[in-house]
Amino acid sequence: MSALRRLLERMHAVLPRPDGALTVGPRRAPRRPRTALRTGPTAPALVLRAVLLTLVVGAGAVVATSPAQLAVAVVLGVVVTVRPHAAFLAITAALLVGMLALSPGPWWSLALLALLTHAVLRVGALADAVAWRGRVEVAVLRDALPGFLAVQAVAQAAVVVAVLLDGAAPVPWLAVLAVGALAPLLWLLVGDLRS
Repeated sequence: MSALRRLLERMHAVLPRPDGALTVGPRRAPRRPRTALRTGPTAPALVLRAVLLTLVVGAGAVVATSPAQLAVAVVLGVVVTVRPHAAFLAITAALLVGMLALSPGPWWSLALLALLTHAVLRVGALADAVAWRGRVEVAVLRDALPGFLAVQAVAQAAVVVAVLLDGAAPVPWLAVLAVGALAPLLWLLVGDLRS
C-alpha cells in the first residue's frame, strides 16, 4: 500500500462522517432497534371516515322527507368526514334529530335514528383521534362495542317508551319520568362495564 493511501485512510477514520457522527474508527453495522411493537389486525383511518360518511347519509335517508333534506345530510356527512370535530358531530346529530322533529316519520325511524346518531358520535370521536393516514387496531373497535351496546340498550328502551306514550301521556312529564325510570338500568350497565 502506498504511503498516500495509508494517509488518506487515517484521515478518513478521524474526520467526522457525513451523517454527523464523530466516532473514530471503522464503520459499524447499524444497530437493530431495541424495542419492537407488535399489533393485531388494523383498519385504515380512511375506512373509519367512509363508515362515518355512510352513517350520516344513512341517518339522513331515514329522516329526510325531501331531496333538500337529503342534500343537507350529504353535506353534513362530507363535513364530518373531512373534519370529525366534536362540535361538527354534535351539530350533525342535532340537525338530523331536528329533521325528524319537523316531519315525523314512521315509528321505526326514531329507533333507527337513535342507533345511527349514536354510531356517528362514537365513530366520529374515534376518527377525530386518528390521522388520515393512520391505522386503528381492530381490538380498539372491538373493545368499544360493549359500551356502545349498553348505551343503545338504554336508548332503545327510551325510544320504546316514547313511542308507546306518544300522545297517550296525560301529563307530558309522565314521559320524562318514564325515561328517568330507565336510569337504574343505565347505572347497572355502566357499573358492569367499569368492573
